[in-house]
Amino acid sequence: MFRMTLDEALNTMKLMLKESEYCFFITAGPGGEVHARLMQPYEPEPDLTLWFGASPHSRKAKEVAANSKVTVAVMHPRHGGYASMMGEAKLVTDPEKRRQYWRAHWTDIYPGGPETDQYILIAFTPSKIELMHFPDEAQPQPYGLKPVGLERVGKRWKMIEDGSRL
Repeated sequence: MFRMTLDEALNTMKLMLKESEYCFFITAGPGGEVHARLMQPYEPEPDLTLWFGASPHSRKAKEVAANSKVTVAVMHPRHGGYASMMGEAKLVTDPEKRRQYWRAHWTDIYPGGPETDQYILIAFTPSKIELMHFPDEAQPQPYGLKPVGLERVGKRWKMIEDGSRL
Protein backbone atom coordinates (compact mmCIF):
# COMPACT_ATOMS: atom_id res chain seq x y z
CA MET A 1 0.00 0.00 0.00
CA PHE A 2 1.42 3.36 -1.04
CA ARG A 3 0.90 6.66 0.71
CA MET A 4 0.70 8.48 -2.62
CA THR A 5 -1.24 8.12 -5.84
CA LEU A 6 0.25 7.66 -9.29
CA ASP A 7 -0.37 11.34 -10.11
CA GLU A 8 1.32 12.42 -6.88
CA ALA A 9 4.32 10.19 -7.63
CA LEU A 10 4.65 11.63 -11.15
CA ASN A 11 4.32 15.19 -9.85
CA THR A 12 6.97 14.49 -7.21
CA MET A 13 9.26 13.11 -9.92
CA LYS A 14 8.75 16.21 -12.08
CA LEU A 15 9.37 18.49 -9.10
CA MET A 16 12.60 16.67 -8.24
CA LEU A 17 13.82 17.03 -11.83
CA LYS A 18 12.89 20.70 -11.92
CA GLU A 19 14.52 21.53 -8.56
CA SER A 20 17.67 19.49 -9.17
CA GLU A 21 19.82 21.35 -11.63
CA TYR A 22 22.03 18.33 -12.32
CA CYS A 23 21.69 14.57 -12.50
CA PHE A 24 23.92 11.58 -13.12
CA PHE A 25 23.75 10.11 -16.63
CA ILE A 26 24.91 6.49 -16.37
CA THR A 27 25.95 4.28 -19.28
CA ALA A 28 27.57 0.89 -19.76
CA GLY A 29 31.04 0.73 -21.25
CA PRO A 30 32.20 -1.82 -23.83
CA GLY A 31 33.74 -4.04 -21.12
CA GLY A 32 30.64 -3.92 -18.93
CA GLU A 33 31.98 -1.19 -16.65
CA VAL A 34 29.55 1.52 -15.56
CA HIS A 35 30.27 5.19 -16.33
CA ALA A 36 28.46 7.96 -14.46
CA ARG A 37 28.81 11.64 -15.20
CA LEU A 38 27.12 14.75 -13.88
CA MET A 39 24.96 16.42 -16.54
CA GLN A 40 22.48 19.28 -16.77
CA PRO A 41 19.23 18.19 -18.40
CA TYR A 42 16.57 20.48 -19.75
CA GLU A 43 13.20 20.56 -18.02
CA PRO A 44 11.42 17.24 -18.65
CA GLU A 45 8.78 16.84 -21.30
CA PRO A 46 5.31 15.75 -20.10
CA ASP A 47 6.22 12.08 -20.64
CA LEU A 48 9.43 12.66 -18.57
CA THR A 49 11.73 12.53 -21.60
CA LEU A 50 14.95 14.39 -20.77
CA TRP A 51 17.26 16.13 -23.22
CA PHE A 52 21.03 16.53 -22.83
CA GLY A 53 23.62 18.30 -24.96
CA ALA A 54 26.81 16.39 -25.85
CA SER A 55 29.70 16.05 -28.23
CA PRO A 56 29.28 13.27 -30.80
CA HIS A 57 32.86 12.25 -29.98
CA SER A 58 32.26 11.91 -26.23
CA ARG A 59 32.44 8.59 -24.42
CA LYS A 60 28.78 8.90 -23.42
CA ALA A 61 27.66 9.37 -27.04
CA LYS A 62 29.68 6.36 -28.17
CA GLU A 63 28.27 4.26 -25.33
CA VAL A 64 24.67 5.32 -26.09
CA ALA A 65 25.23 4.41 -29.76
CA ALA A 66 26.46 0.95 -28.71
CA ASN A 67 23.93 0.32 -25.91
CA SER A 68 20.86 2.51 -25.56
CA LYS A 69 20.01 1.28 -22.04
CA VAL A 70 20.78 4.16 -19.69
CA THR A 71 20.09 5.13 -16.09
CA VAL A 72 19.58 8.71 -14.93
CA ALA A 73 19.79 9.40 -11.19
CA VAL A 74 18.81 12.59 -9.42
CA MET A 75 18.91 13.73 -5.80
CA HIS A 76 16.62 16.41 -4.45
CA PRO A 77 18.91 19.27 -3.37
CA ARG A 78 17.03 20.15 -0.17
CA HIS A 79 15.17 17.04 0.95
CA GLY A 80 17.66 14.28 0.19
CA GLY A 81 15.12 12.25 -1.74
CA TYR A 82 16.24 10.52 -4.89
CA ALA A 83 14.98 9.02 -8.11
CA SER A 84 16.59 6.51 -10.40
CA MET A 85 15.16 6.31 -13.90
CA MET A 86 15.97 3.44 -16.23
CA GLY A 87 15.21 3.68 -19.93
CA GLU A 88 16.44 4.18 -23.47
CA ALA A 89 18.58 6.96 -24.87
CA LYS A 90 19.12 7.96 -28.48
CA LEU A 91 21.39 10.39 -30.27
CA VAL A 92 19.57 13.23 -32.04
CA THR A 93 21.08 15.47 -34.71
CA ASP A 94 17.91 17.28 -35.84
CA PRO A 95 18.86 20.98 -36.33
CA GLU A 96 15.57 22.33 -34.92
CA LYS A 97 15.89 20.23 -31.77
CA ARG A 98 19.52 21.30 -31.37
CA ARG A 99 18.47 24.96 -31.52
CA GLN A 100 15.61 24.27 -29.09
CA TYR A 101 17.92 22.57 -26.58
CA TRP A 102 20.84 24.97 -26.54
CA ARG A 103 22.34 27.03 -23.71
CA ALA A 104 23.94 30.34 -24.73
CA HIS A 105 26.92 29.87 -22.41
CA TRP A 106 27.88 26.68 -24.28
CA THR A 107 29.55 28.71 -27.03
CA ASP A 108 32.82 28.26 -25.08
CA ILE A 109 32.48 24.48 -25.49
CA TYR A 110 30.82 24.47 -28.93
CA PRO A 111 32.09 27.65 -30.72
CA GLY A 112 29.90 26.99 -33.76
CA GLY A 113 26.72 27.07 -31.68
CA PRO A 114 23.90 24.56 -32.07
CA GLU A 115 24.47 24.27 -35.83
CA THR A 116 27.98 22.84 -35.47
CA ASP A 117 28.47 19.15 -36.14
CA GLN A 118 30.35 19.07 -32.82
CA TYR A 119 27.04 19.34 -30.92
CA ILE A 120 24.34 16.69 -30.69
CA LEU A 121 21.53 15.85 -28.32
CA ILE A 122 20.77 12.80 -26.28
CA ALA A 123 17.07 12.12 -25.71
CA PHE A 124 16.41 9.88 -22.71
CA THR A 125 12.97 8.30 -22.23
CA PRO A 126 12.49 6.47 -18.94
CA SER A 127 10.56 3.20 -18.78
CA LYS A 128 10.96 2.52 -15.05
CA ILE A 129 11.40 4.79 -12.04
CA GLU A 130 12.43 4.19 -8.43
CA LEU A 131 11.47 7.15 -6.25
CA MET A 132 12.11 7.95 -2.60
CA HIS A 133 11.06 11.35 -1.29
CA PHE A 134 10.16 11.54 2.41
CA PRO A 135 8.49 15.00 2.43
CA ASP A 136 5.96 13.77 -0.15
CA GLU A 137 5.75 10.33 1.49
CA ALA A 138 7.08 8.64 -1.62
CA GLN A 139 7.73 5.28 -0.04
CA PRO A 140 5.48 2.30 0.64
CA GLN A 141 3.79 1.75 3.99
CA PRO A 142 4.82 1.16 6.63
CA TYR A 143 7.23 4.09 6.58
CA GLY A 144 10.30 2.32 5.29
CA LEU A 145 13.30 2.31 3.06
CA LYS A 146 11.80 0.84 -0.09
CA PRO A 147 11.22 3.22 -2.98
CA VAL A 148 8.01 3.77 -4.88
CA GLY A 149 8.23 2.13 -8.29
CA LEU A 150 6.69 3.31 -11.54
CA GLU A 151 6.77 1.66 -14.93
CA ARG A 152 5.69 2.78 -18.36
CA VAL A 153 3.15 0.57 -20.07
CA GLY A 154 2.66 1.89 -23.59
CA LYS A 155 2.33 5.64 -23.16
CA ARG A 156 1.02 5.50 -19.60
CA TRP A 157 2.65 5.10 -16.21
CA LYS A 158 1.53 2.70 -13.51
CA MET A 159 2.65 1.95 -9.97
CA ILE A 160 4.76 -1.17 -9.42
CA GLU A 161 2.89 -2.97 -6.66
CA ASP A 162 5.42 -5.77 -6.19
CA GLY A 163 8.47 -4.25 -4.49
CA SER A 164 10.61 -7.24 -5.48
CA ARG A 165 10.40 -5.99 -9.10
CA LEU A 166 12.39 -2.86 -8.30
